[in-house]
Amino acid sequence: MTGIVDDEALDASLRAWIEATTGSGITAIQRVSGGAFRTSCRVDLDGAPGAAFLKIDLGSAPRTPFDLRREHELLTRLDGRARTPRTIGWHEGATAMAMHCLPGEARWAGIADEAHRDRIERSFAEALVECHAVDIASLALDHLPPGLTIGEAIRRELDMWEELLDANVADPDPLTLFAFRWLRHRLPADDRPAVLVQGDAGPGNFLFDAERVTGLVDWEMTHLGHPLEDLGCVLARSLVQPMASAERLLSLYRAASGRDWTMDELLYATILVMARFSVPIALALESRHTGMDFGLTNGYFRLSQISLIRLIARAEGLTLDETPPASGPRPAIGFEFDYLRDVLGTIVRPAIDDPYVQYRLDGAIGLIGYLRAALADDAAGPRSDRDELRALYADRIAKGDIAATLQEFLAEALWRETLMKDMLGPLHGGRVKL
Repeated sequence: MTGIVDDEALDASLRAWIEATTGSGITAIQRVSGGAFRTSCRVDLDGAPGAAFLKIDLGSAPRTPFDLRREHELLTRLDGRARTPRTIGWHEGATAMAMHCLPGEARWAGIADEAHRDRIERSFAEALVECHAVDIASLALDHLPPGLTIGEAIRRELDMWEELLDANVADPDPLTLFAFRWLRHRLPADDRPAVLVQGDAGPGNFLFDAERVTGLVDWEMTHLGHPLEDLGCVLARSLVQPMASAERLLSLYRAASGRDWTMDELLYATILVMARFSVPIALALESRHTGMDFGLTNGYFRLSQISLIRLIARAEGLTLDETPPASGPRPAIGFEFDYLRDVLGTIVRPAIDDPYVQYRLDGAIGLIGYLRAALADDAAGPRSDRDELRALYADRIAKGDIAATLQEFLAEALWRETLMKDMLGPLHGGRVKL
């Protein structure tokens, strides 16, 4: 039988815990996902509740407040409200949570029937409205204080994410610093109540059957904020997992909520989401962990930068030149060599039995080591003092003098996209559209 995790002692502990907690024996284990930071699996049981879903923190993820313990506490308090899975328990030693499996499937891209897709899109908007209608006070969680306005909640989020960036990223990308300055300058004076934002909404994070959305999953990023942040999240994720258009999502959400939300509100919320997403991505890249999916992580980051620039320009009524430059600065290289050596040496080589192929592969791994020693850049110092950059950007934004800054950001981002064309594959040229 497949193991829950590869570590034999931890696997045995988790199996015993599941059986003791549910009072049922394990009949099958199906790993759903895995990676450098977390892994998940479905565990079939021979009695009630039938099946459990486990999420395990592998301990290598960058530290943020948005962890599995936080998700477990929230789901326990929600207890099935807003179409959430009900929790079974928390394993302290393994940093793992177990939940009852929800019915349905998550393969949004597999819906071929247009009428089925329409039903699920409508139901998804209704599920988000249910989430946003949750009584915050009933959750009684310190990190979700009731009584905040939308404007206050957004300001708190900006403070927290910038503090995380400053504490954990030695040389933050200037565009990220600029985007946070812009968000603060354009912060809406919105005194409507902040709502419970799911925080990672979109395909792959909801389940559905033939008629409706049966559950929303992955609540680690939940916080208080603007309800349209969840629509912005769907749009931000569309670079990898496209769903409906911005117009369609907004129309469905208006109908489900009974409120006349505007496209300008959705534009700000999407910029907010994309700027916030850039911080955990920067933390992951800063970790230099060779177990992460570096190609997807770095590729998504670079593509999202282009979209972030374009959306800010749209919000400012600016038209930028989107012609990719013929040349540009060479990016610093170093970790990429370590990543290639690790993938080839720890994943590919053990799967090869042919001695000749092993010999040639060892030579290629050695060559990568030579290239790293000969070509890798030393760790680059900060481009500029981040506080100076923040002051500079704040001044330009206040004066309405940002077109040249955005154009400079865009030219560099388009050049990096050109360099990464083969690595991006079908993602190349992807843009978030509003």
